[in-house]
Amino acid sequence: MHSSQIEQVARAVIALAEEGKASFCIWIAVQVRDALKPEEAERVGISRAVELLQAWEAGKPVAGDELNELLMDANDEGLYAFVDPRQPNKTDTAIEVVGGAIGYVAWLAYRRAGQRLPDGINQVNDDAITWTVQQAIDSRAVTPQACLSAIEEFA
Repeated sequence: MHSSQIEQVARAVIALAEEGKASFCIWIAVQVRDALKPEEAERVGISRAVELLQAWEAGKPVAGDELNELLMDANDEGLYAFVDPRQPNKTDTAIEVVGGAIGYVAWLAYRRAGQRLPDGINQVNDDAITWTVQQAIDSRAVTPQACLSAIEEFA
């Protein structure tokens, strides 16, 4: 992967409005989910996470807390409970990508509701989106060209 391709995608993402960035993040999450075996995406909670992201995008009432708890709740359950940093694999990368999408959408949901941003979510920025995109490209769930085409749709 050439860094110039990542930079080109990053510039295009940064130029999007907040709503376009959210839609792009959700698109990335869908692509990553679809690159996994359906039973694997279901087992680790990616399918449920993508459904909730899509519900938020469709205008259904989904709170920032509800999204944030998909990552890790008070009982240490959530997407990140399945990640094993000692032995990263395709599923771990997918969780990180979907987690990045959830982070951005949760950030936006909290801001729109006028709520305080919790730890972790308060660090979401364009660099976090770029990192998420790079992970998705590195996992081969998307290509830079597919990303640029999707970004055009959300502009």
